[in-house]
Amino acid sequence: MTEIHIRELRGIAEFRKAEGLQTEVWGRGDTPDPADLMMVIQEEGGLVAGAFLDSRLVGYVFGFPTRDPGVQHSHRLAVAPDMRGRGLGADLKWFQRDWCLARGINHVRWTFDPLRITNARLNLNRLGGRSCAYLVDYYGEMGGINKGLPSDRLLLDWRLDDPIVVQRAQGARMDGGHEGALLVHTVKAEMEGRSENELLEDLGRLRWELQDAFSMGYHLVGVIDRTFMLMKR
Repeated sequence: MTEIHIRELRGIAEFRKAEGLQTEVWGRGDTPDPADLMMVIQEEGGLVAGAFLDSRLVGYVFGFPTRDPGVQHSHRLAVAPDMRGRGLGADLKWFQRDWCLARGINHVRWTFDPLRITNARLNLNRLGGRSCAYLVDYYGEMGGINKGLPSDRLLLDWRLDDPIVVQRAQGARMDGGHEGALLVHTVKAEMEGRSENELLEDLGRLRWELQDAFSMGYHLVGVIDRTFMLMKR
């Protein structure tokens, strides 16, 4: 198989490929980030990097500067549906980490849907991110694959020089033994194929349980099977 290369996007044609990939991943009805806006943000200090299989864009990551020069907000991460299961999402994030550290950025933040357990495993187990903030209906009404559900999100902190993150970057896996952990069951199954009422029930319970845990000083550190694991800060 041809090797996949990850690099920054160049030229408006590649940014248009990234715009199209958003529609492929998040579905019709979702509002993609425009190609020209992503290109300008990159010119002004943001990051838009792509994974290329020959000339085909099969994944990308988009982050932009914040009010704090040491913090980047990572807005989108996408992998083409037929390229999933190869670790490409993690590869894009490790590229982002190297890119940020080379520019004096040591903290990246982004949001993720608490119902999407595959994303949670990547963010927490594989990358070593942590979360202690629950955002209720953060983006308001959405379209595409998010249509019909409140846009609740967990805010993830990825501290790039944290020893745990350094270990994960070197290939270490999450240690399953965490004495004193608080366990919160996530969802009964992956989102696809489940009714809106079932998802709303899961989301309402997660909203209450995670907000309560965060208020008691816990932070989210991993996923075991379909259970969130939280530890005291």
